[in-house]
Amino acid sequence: PITMATTVSSFCCDGRWRIAKSLLLLLFQLTTAASLLPMPAFLRATSTLTRHAAPLHVLPYGLFARDQPQSPLTLGMQALHGAAALGAVVAPDTMDSLTASFWSSLQTMPFTHHYMFEACVAVGGFIVWVLFFESLHLFLPRAERYRLDGLRPLRPLHCFGPELHKSVVPAVTYLFSIFIWHHLGCASLLFDPVLGPKPAVFEVPTFVRVVAEVSIGVFLYDLLFYPFHMSFHSSCPAGWRRQHFRHHQWAATEREAHNAVETVQNSYLDAGVQVLINICVQQISPWGHKHPLSRMLHNLMVTYLLSESHSGYDLPFMSHRLFPALFGGPVRHELHHQLGGVYFHQFFKYIDDAFGRVPTAQQQALLAMRTNRDALATRALKE
Repeated sequence: PITMATTVSSFCCDGRWRIAKSLLLLLFQLTTAASLLPMPAFLRATSTLTRHAAPLHVLPYGLFARDQPQSPLTLGMQALHGAAALGAVVAPDTMDSLTASFWSSLQTMPFTHHYMFEACVAVGGFIVWVLFFESLHLFLPRAERYRLDGLRPLRPLHCFGPELHKSVVPAVTYLFSIFIWHHLGCASLLFDPVLGPKPAVFEVPTFVRVVAEVSIGVFLYDLLFYPFHMSFHSSCPAGWRRQHFRHHQWAATEREAHNAVETVQNSYLDAGVQVLINICVQQISPWGHKHPLSRMLHNLMVTYLLSESHSGYDLPFMSHRLFPALFGGPVRHELHHQLGGVYFHQFFKYIDDAFGRVPTAQQQALLAMRTNRDALATRALKE
């Protein structure tokens, strides 16, 4: 505590404090302005369990019971994960050698040593995953079969064209914020007193270390954001709940399932909470400092899982198909956007299941009824 207090006092005495104070004041003004906007109906819930505030749009009845036979692709990818786990036990030297080769290749690339590399990986990951999911209908035959609403995606790829602001604004805002974070030396001020200075050179990681650090990071990211996410839908002050409005705008205005770009449609404060949580979990490792290779793969994994959960698809290779006992996937997250007061996990499902934050039988029946009505209307239009 004494060391941390000394560090903070030295920070407050130099010019960096004035810059940070100006940025915090600007953020407060933006947040205050946002709190004056009208409150959408689906964020006015006083209790996440008694009042579900999102409007009920059409969703397929199969969303609650998709019991199709497992796809060969699902079985193959499950076998691939099993083989990797078995390899770590049976042939650890081989797996460590592959990991070392990958790490050595990264080390030869100068840009991987830049302080903005991890932030660029996160942005690049989002771009790749969003582009992948939003272009699936172009090369996947009858893609609507895999859509959660059974319909063709609405305005896919518009974030790279007519609605370019949906992709450019979040990317630029995030990169600029991380640049300021590094410029002010916030990471050293916050984490060095606890963890010590980061090593100038990291040793070659083992396969087990990389898998463990990435897994721990993903688990903690989802766990730590859970209470914040639930508070955005709870009886917290209205100004706080409004920060989550932007992320739910699609479900408030469209009946079609989401597009992946909706992942990054957040207010600055909402996104900032997630980014700060991610920065914190990137510091946690049983080996002391988290290895740079694990940090890079963590960013790719988190951006993929976030994009997947907002993709509007139910595909054989998705997380909830590969590990149905662990992940909720886009099936659950689409319901969260439609109902508001259920399924607060971003990736997993254990807290939701343990505390009963799931759709009621009445909600399921209502959605099924509306789905049947929509199916009849669609068939009549085709005829």
